Amino acid sequence: INTTDRFPKRMNSLFSNTFMFLLLIAIGALAIRLYYFPYNIPISLDGLLYFWYASDTSTLGHLPQTYIFPNNLWPLFVSPFFYMLKSNNFLDFMYLQRLLSISISVLTIIPLYFLCRRFFDRQYALIGVILFVLEPRIIQNSILGLTEPFFILLGTTTLALFFSDKMKYVYSSFAALALFSLIRYEGLLLIIPITIIFFVRFGRNKPAIKRYLLALLIFILVITPMVYSRIQITGRDGLTSH
Repeated sequence: INTTDRFPKRMNSLFSNTFMFLLLIAIGALAIRLYYFPYNIPISLDGLLYFWYASDTSTLGHLPQTYIFPNNLWPLFVSPFFYMLKSNNFLDFMYLQRLLSISISVLTIIPLYFLCRRFFDRQYALIGVILFVLEPRIIQNSILGLTEPFFILLGTTTLALFFSDKMKYVYSSFAALALFSLIRYEGLLLIIPITIIFFVRFGRNKPAIKRYLLALLIFILVITPMVYSRIQITGRDGLTSH
């Protein structure tokens, strides 16, 4: 018997039910994060700034004018949840902000799996997901209520969609890239390598140029409303201005 063939077969058997395995990974990752959840400790530093922005937005019903920092999509995402939470305890709102960042961090395993699966076999893609979601610094960052978990989720989603074989998913990746840039303005730089890889994948002919222009139009349509709102409120677009 060729013993060198046993290991791949055993790996395939172990990871045969992908959905169930991802579910177990998600439950384990969530349990670890909840175990280290900093109860009775307020959010601080940048997380506190996002907290007040989300709180003011949920109260006012529009973008507050007293903030000039550019990365406001995360607190805007949090603000509707603040609005739905009926509580007089400010710590409850901070718990909610942390729980949202924890949930987003765990959900990252879905696009990450498909991204890994694009380059590796199923069992190794699952191992890659485990290595990410159980990484100590990723766990630590996810419980702080910061923007990074959402940033990583959208960045991973952008790449997972972009490397798909279906053109509709490639178009969707440019929409995800726009949201990625609105979370943190550094994400805008990803348009450069994605543009290069796009023409490497699809060629430099007229059909490829038309496809790229359509994808770029989707990117612009998604990013423009927020950029326009930022300019109206703060006088800065939050992207090129920084």
